Amino acid sequence: MPTYTDSLGFNKGTAAAYPYEGTRAVTKVEVELDFAAIAVARAAAGATALTSGDVLEVIRLPAKTQVLAVGLDVTTAEGGTLAIDVGDGADPDCYLEDANANAVAGYSSSQVTISEGTPNTLVPALPWGKYYAAADTIDVKTVNAADAAVMRLWALVVDCN
Repeated sequence: MPTYTDSLGFNKGTAAAYPYEGTRAVTKVEVELDFAAIAVARAAAGATALTSGDVLEVIRLPAKTQVLAVGLDVTTAEGGTLAIDVGDGADPDCYLEDANANAVAGYSSSQVTISEGTPNTLVPALPWGKYYAAADTIDVKTVNAADAAVMRLWALVVDCN
């Protein structure tokens, strides 16, 4: 499964800093993903079309960043089968696994439940976020091919520099 570092069809900001204005230490970073627009932009640029299992690096994280929560708001349903994983370079679904993008809905990594089968286990595994000592990205993996879905990926981040 290829990982695409370009931003054809969406804006993920620069690698050196968060894409926000001001000097706040805690901020919300968000990127809209319109898969029809992404497909058009990729075709116009002669880039490989997205297919199932592909990964888009969407939100850039500078070194020394604490991610408190990550969420996905599906604003236009796919109209077919589409599941989305949200993770990072080390774990492609550490924040969200199999989020249903065929329904208008919202998902957050901070939605914590207690595992019934294993006492003292929280689901998901990162209910209080993740620290990045080195630069990384928050990635979206299309479990199925995406053609029409529109969604907003957001992250609450802390600049720990």
